[in-house]
Amino acid sequence: MNQGRDRLYNLLPAIYRLRDADHNHELQTLLQVITEQVNVVEADIGQLYDNWFIETCQDWVVPYIGDLVGYRPVDEAGRFGDITTPQGQQLNQILVSRSQVANVVRYRRRRGTLALLELLAHDVAGWSARAVEFYTLLKLTQSLNHLRSAHGGTVDLRDSEQLDRLDGAFDSLSHSVDVRRISSRHARGYHHSAHVGLFVWRLKAYPITFTQAYCLEEAGSHAYTFSILGNDYPLYTRPELEPDPTHIANDLNVPMPISRHRLEERHPMSGRSHASADYYGIGKSLAIWVRDWAGYDPDLPIPREAIIPADLTRWHYRPPLNHIAVDPQLGRMAFPVDQLPSKEVRVSFHYGFSADMGGGEYQRPLSQPAEVWTFTPADFRNLERFTIKLKTGTAEPIALSNYLKAQFSASTRQWLDAYPGSGEPSDALRDALLVELNRLIQGNSLYDPDRFVGIQLSPATQQLIAQVPDGRDRIRLNRRLLEEAYPRQIARSFALYQVGEGDRLNQILRQWRRERPRQAVIELTSSRVVVEQINIQLRAGQSLQLRGANGARPTLRLLDWHTDLPDSLHITGESGSRFTLDGLLITGRGVQVTGSLAELTMRHCTLVPGWILRGNCEPLRPAEPSLEIANTCVNVGTRVTIAHSILGSIQVNQDEVRTDPMPIYISDSILDATSPEREALGAPGCAIAHAVLTIVRTTVIGEIYVHAIALAENSIFNGVLKVARRQQGCMRFCYYTKPGSRTPRRYNCQPDLVEQAAEQTVRKSDTTHSPDLLTAIAAAQQRERERVRPQFNSTRYSTPAYCQLSHACAEEIKRGADDESEMGAFHQLYQPQRAANLRARLDEYLPAGMEAGIIYVS
Repeated sequence: MNQGRDRLYNLLPAIYRLRDADHNHELQTLLQVITEQVNVVEADIGQLYDNWFIETCQDWVVPYIGDLVGYRPVDEAGRFGDITTPQGQQLNQILVSRSQVANVVRYRRRRGTLALLELLAHDVAGWSARAVEFYTLLKLTQSLNHLRSAHGGTVDLRDSEQLDRLDGAFDSLSHSVDVRRISSRHARGYHHSAHVGLFVWRLKAYPITFTQAYCLEEAGSHAYTFSILGNDYPLYTRPELEPDPTHIANDLNVPMPISRHRLEERHPMSGRSHASADYYGIGKSLAIWVRDWAGYDPDLPIPREAIIPADLTRWHYRPPLNHIAVDPQLGRMAFPVDQLPSKEVRVSFHYGFSADMGGGEYQRPLSQPAEVWTFTPADFRNLERFTIKLKTGTAEPIALSNYLKAQFSASTRQWLDAYPGSGEPSDALRDALLVELNRLIQGNSLYDPDRFVGIQLSPATQQLIAQVPDGRDRIRLNRRLLEEAYPRQIARSFALYQVGEGDRLNQILRQWRRERPRQAVIELTSSRVVVEQINIQLRAGQSLQLRGANGARPTLRLLDWHTDLPDSLHITGESGSRFTLDGLLITGRGVQVTGSLAELTMRHCTLVPGWILRGNCEPLRPAEPSLEIANTCVNVGTRVTIAHSILGSIQVNQDEVRTDPMPIYISDSILDATSPEREALGAPGCAIAHAVLTIVRTTVIGEIYVHAIALAENSIFNGVLKVARRQQGCMRFCYYTKPGSRTPRRYNCQPDLVEQAAEQTVRKSDTTHSPDLLTAIAAAQQRERERVRPQFNSTRYSTPAYCQLSHACAEEIKRGADDESEMGAFHQLYQPQRAANLRARLDEYLPAGMEAGIIYVS
């Protein structure tokens, strides 16, 4: 379908187009407006046809197609979301999954089969799963007419691998009958003739590719960790696709931690153990590269025959020469003490986590700077020289300069003629040139081969010329043509710098400072570790984005460079400047922001809480802030936006007299002060931070002291919360620590709701008007406060279940958000809705007389 703006105009006879050119293309402009509406109507007609098919229909059509094939939504999963908001659309995709509706007929044909249950877990909830018929694991007296040699027997205490799988998804031992129901919410029983268990893995396996390993010098020069932070971390299996729909998942098909037994493979002849080909190698779960070591090819991973799975808990094991010991359960490796690597050690591995947060090699939306192609005074790198070229027309590019001058208005040409030929041009001449250049780049294309003789155009510009662009693309082309024709006089409006494997970040920063583009992106293209001292100064109105490329997780490791100065990642900016961090892991120090920045943005980043981790993931510097902001701009504060990130405490140092409170926006993130008793957001030496906080779908570990909260929604505050202005803003569907907190107005927050319910229950039960009524109410409320206190599987950063709500957590928290999802950072996963949907579908497709239960492995 032709969507060009001139498609109707081009249908006119040539005579009318020639006449229209004499009248300043008035008819063409009118037909362009009409063409836009014609394109809208045609696109809508085409979408109506696409809506007939589940593969191409719009999201709002999916429930209607589901109704035609008999698909019914699950009431227990909750109500539908608002289709006009991104959160509501995401919720609706969970409640009525496109894959469920597409496969409903297929499901019915396979009803009662075991493999279907695993498929349901994947399509309905998006979880990896393994289905187990527990009757096959019961201790039975076998019939002589039907012997099952593969049926599990009694426990063999010498088989450590079999013991390692006991009571798990891959258990093969026989068990006695358990009469408890598998669907019970209190005491569940698994092994019964009518029970089917669906083991599900909610954590995902995220890759880290070809990054540096960490030498743990305190344990010895031979000791290394896969984690660049130097902490123990279990390595995860890279899930493989199952070969056919009837296949039952094994341990290679699910994202689970790799045990030493699973990684080990014994040679049938020698009996020696080495790494299994199922887990080790390129494209597998882990791999190790060492340059110039033991004669192995530096471009290939160390052969699996040289990898020995071992227990490195105390680093006692000593591998033989030319071998490396690997402990996948701790994420450690050890070299022979007499054969240490002399060059860098690179690793690829997988780690487990709940969601796409904090940066990683997952696909994330990259935010491109706004395409501002118009000229501003800051775009002139050398206005004097540019004016001389336009005035005299004797310096290259002569043809282009003469053309531009000829297109200027008479008044601007008079200003140019009056210019003496040296010295800085007047403000009036500068403003006139800005008006003329902005008018010219919005007109017809400036490109003509005769005007650009001798000018080397970039491949991107040449490609744009070949496309014969229109509209905004033509404006962009004209701006690029002027930038490349006058490289020393006109600054680039936008520049993309890529930092490759062998490039130094500071070298790219020097190039950026030299070229002075108004907007720029510095992109690290690999999951490398950058060990440099980084200081960034932004000019007025300048914008810079420092980010990792999609599919990469670069690390900035900040060392102790100075003995008398801080060593943070320091950013300073003049008025109107903007800085963005995207997709980076920052360790060793925090980020310090000073000056008059207009905006600071962090997306998909991790600023390690406590700066550095010990081996057990305990922070080494728990009291140190991850982000320090000191704004010196009068009247206007820096706007701080944090999304999908993990960071430690934030300190705000802002003049309370000369500036308004600093706006801070936090969403879908974890703010971790490493302890509920430490300050997560505050000001050094002050009672409160001079900031107004907007926080949604976030988990906070620590205390918050701010001027005001504009909005707090679907969040968990695991620490005291105090605001100076209670009459401003509100909190809704949040949990807060009640003793000692001072909050704005609250709506449907915990523990308020359970306290009200407890009081009503006690008052209804008190029929004798006991004098101890108030004491009983207080005791009941205290019990309810303790019951709904959020419980996490882990609160240590860099553990797989970090800030994940545990199964023992109260339902008021797990389904306490405004859309009945969980409160906190993982709200957008919609875990309660997924689980409710899956339970309903299991009951629908189970064989008659069978009962299924969902068993959460992670």
